[in-house]
Amino acid sequence: MLRRLFLVFPILFVLGGCSWGSSQETYDEETIAKAESSTLNYIKSNFKKIQSVEITNVYQNEMGGMTVEGSVNNGEGTFSAGIENDFSVGSVGVSETFPDRKEDCMERTCTYEH
Repeated sequence: MLRRLFLVFPILFVLGGCSWGSSQETYDEETIAKAESSTLNYIKSNFKKIQSVEITNVYQNEMGGMTVEGSVNNGEGTFSAGIENDFSVGSVGVSETFPDRKEDCMERTCTYEH
């Protein structure tokens, strides 16, 4: 009986941790719209040959910050952007197939509206 308890307890602990970790803060429509607009402007201002930007997900990441995910040019490349409290883009990760940065935006972020 004690052996079963030692087997069941860790399983329940892990499952409980998974459900707790998956609860994400939901953002209101205005907050999402500001984050999407800022991300769209950042991508268009800093990368070459951007014809279209599609936002696929806005969520609170594991560290509590806002993340915006999406793709460009009908799925040609994907990105994940970390959004700061003032809705500026603090970081961006892009796929290997993502368009290159503009020459002027290599060493510093080009100006964009956020």
